[in-house]
Amino acid sequence: RRFAAALARHGVDVLWMSVGLFNQYAEELKAEIPRLRYLIVGGDALDPQTIARVRKGCAPRHLLNGYGPTETTTFAITHEVTDVEEGARSIPLGRPVANTRIYILDAHGEPVPVGARGELYIGGAGVALGYQNRPGPTAERFVPDPFGGEPRGGARLYRTGDLGRWLPDGTIEFLGRNDHQVKVRGFRIEPGEIEARLLAHPEVREAVVLAREVAPGDRRLVAYYVGAEGAEAEALRAHLSERLPEYMVPAAYVRLERLPLTPNGKVDRRALPAPADEAYARRGYEAPVGETEQALAEIWSEVLGTERVGRQDNFFELGGQSLLAVQVISRVRQVLEVEVPLRTLFERPTLSQLAEHVLAAQLAQFDPAEIARLTELVRASAGDSLPWP
Repeated sequence: RRFAAALARHGVDVLWMSVGLFNQYAEELKAEIPRLRYLIVGGDALDPQTIARVRKGCAPRHLLNGYGPTETTTFAITHEVTDVEEGARSIPLGRPVANTRIYILDAHGEPVPVGARGELYIGGAGVALGYQNRPGPTAERFVPDPFGGEPRGGARLYRTGDLGRWLPDGTIEFLGRNDHQVKVRGFRIEPGEIEARLLAHPEVREAVVLAREVAPGDRRLVAYYVGAEGAEAEALRAHLSERLPEYMVPAAYVRLERLPLTPNGKVDRRALPAPADEAYARRGYEAPVGETEQALAEIWSEVLGTERVGRQDNFFELGGQSLLAVQVISRVRQVLEVEVPLRTLFERPTLSQLAEHVLAAQLAQFDPAEIARLTELVRASAGDSLPWP
């Protein structure tokens, strides 16, 4: 509120904000935003839903997406947002500003075709000379320009580490960071793609996805989001499961009042908390029934690192994956003394389903005649002495 009052008091008509601050302040500034000639938002990926709300209810005269690292004098690409399509996954970065050249290159330094993913390189008059007294990082990030440009101080490009692609209309779409790319269960995953799908949920306003190591060798995707209370873990998991392959669906969903920010207004990933038990998708807790379900619940709890497991909980929705499934099967063999094929856990992923199979496997170990003898009903009167098998 104090910030809104300061904008009004000083007659500010051009405002530049980081995405993190904009997402948090948009509601408080809705009376001031329409008075702006230019509102420039950048420094991170824009949330299409937040932008759409601003465009609809309190639009400035011009709303710009501003992209550019400090190493290229703040802005290298801009895009004026005039409309946001319903269900849009992202806001384009736009086109390069004057005296700036943008290249999207593959791993071999060759330009990629329209629609293909590559890394953004920036050339032109805005490219810095390098990092002062840091020759190593300078050589890594400021590379020779093989395309004939002549910026001041020698032909060079700044390697951003950002991923993007050319769109058919000549604008650029941001696809995340190459240093945010993670490897989980052997799959290379771009968290930005998951974040875009999360932001398509009507109850989610902001989202960050990262991989956390919950145990040595056990990395799981965790989604952090700001949104309505109706956006619960189970609903968000179902939403993503319809749109992404299983290996890209986060195991846990942590709802926050706001995302933590660094001093320069970007999301502080190091400050994001570890997921609690309630962050995992559950189907309404039902206590395990019988010795087999209780034993399996203890095994799952130990392997998954979760305190409570219900009989309708799904192993994979609690963060399980193939390597942990192997551990479960091994523990079942040791504790319950029964051999269960690995595929059974994939076919019967809830605790009650697996317990039913384990019971059947235990019974199958006995001789049918012995089972029939043990389960034979004996007619007896109240005063009779009963035989003991």
